[in-house]
Amino acid sequence: MAKVKNDYTVSEWHNVKGEQRWRVLVGGGDVVTVCHSLEKAQHIAKNMNIDPWFLDRGNTRADRVAAYNKNYTS
Repeated sequence: MAKVKNDYTVSEWHNVKGEQRWRVLVGGGDVVTVCHSLEKAQHIAKNMNIDPWFLDRGNTRADRVAAYNKNYTS
């Protein structure tokens, strides 16, 4: 099993309209993504600490075609 890291963290943030959001940050504070719910942000951060490519999984060209074309076989 791969080593679980603690590079990804969750931070509270307010957008221009003053709406509460949560940012998933890496390392020195670079934003990875912004979430509407704390639970979703924590889920993403937890999985990114396990697998840094978590957000890119299932995003190959074949996966994207299959998502829109149910008759497609790779």
